Amino acid sequence: MNKFKTLALVLFSSAALLVTSCSKDKGNTPEPVKPVTISVNSVTDLNGVGRDVYYSLSQNAEVTGADITSNKWDIKFTATSIFVNGGTSGTGTTQAQVVNSTFADLKTAPVDGYKTDATGANAITGWYTYTAETAPQHAILATPGKIIVIKTSDGKYAKLEMKSYYKGNPDTTTPTFADLATRPASRYYTFRFAYQANGSTTLE
Repeated sequence: MNKFKTLALVLFSSAALLVTSCSKDKGNTPEPVKPVTISVNSVTDLNGVGRDVYYSLSQNAEVTGADITSNKWDIKFTATSIFVNGGTSGTGTTQAQVVNSTFADLKTAPVDGYKTDATGANAITGWYTYTAETAPQHAILATPGKIIVIKTSDGKYAKLEMKSYYKGNPDTTTPTFADLATRPASRYYTFRFAYQANGSTTLE
């Protein structure tokens, strides 16, 4: 009888140790890594008529006043030119490049290839096409497949796609747009961007 009691006690102790061990292992198991997701922001009709427009991607807002002399802005719109807050254009260290891709397909920011602005050589070029005498004549059209990738002064990444240079993001294939007398006003910037706040190069 004592042998049975001893065996039962050993089995009970073993089971208790097993439960305790499993409980400890479960508590030490790291939680699964959640995928990094970022939101896409759309900016419509940012008014640049007769003025420069400074914009912060992290704040998704225009920067004005004394802040335009700081590193609080990332890009600046001046007519058809887009400047970065770095090099000859600002006090920050923002860099950028234009890559051939689509907004959806560009899932990771390039590791290298970024530039700051220099005299006569902006980091951001080629985002638009000037039609000259080709219909619709004398128009500024955002070039499909050109995505601007920006590395901000604080080391964050963003991708940006220009959509329109005209108020209301009009259909550029219509007679109304083709006619210079009825074409919507220019220097109204419409674009979308995704800003990665955690510093990684993931852009989706």
